[in-house]
Amino acid sequence: MKKEDLLRAGCMVPDTLQEAMRSGRQEMAEGDEEALETYVCRLLEENGRENTYFDFYFGTLSREEQSRAETVLSSEQIRFLHAYGLPDSREDVYFPFEESLFAIALRLSVTQMLFSTFYFPLLRKTVWSSYEGKFIVFSYD
Repeated sequence: MKKEDLLRAGCMVPDTLQEAMRSGRQEMAEGDEEALETYVCRLLEENGRENTYFDFYFGTLSREEQSRAETVLSSEQIRFLHAYGLPDSREDVYFPFEESLFAIALRLSVTQMLFSTFYFPLLRKTVWSSYEGKFIVFSYD
């Protein structure tokens, strides 16, 4: 997927924090790993899996950075990532909901290993993960 596809789906896809802050309200989601994971999963269920998107930059990382990120994943998740064939282009980092890949992106986010953004267009929310150990939730009209 490309950024334009997300915009057509009704997602707010800001390029900068300042742009996101101008687009609507923001609040912080805070808590331990489990609480943040539960929060995002609740949004996923409310929004509907078929209408949920996320970005995932793992494929753009160096091999060394990937290895470091893999330390918080299960061996099954690591095998999945290697078999998935993630693109290394920063233009191809957007994905529709796919259970295994979403779970990996969320795991890397709550452990602060890799930033991801989660898009919930039916709820009119965009969640930036790993911002100083918190998630920023942007709500827009």
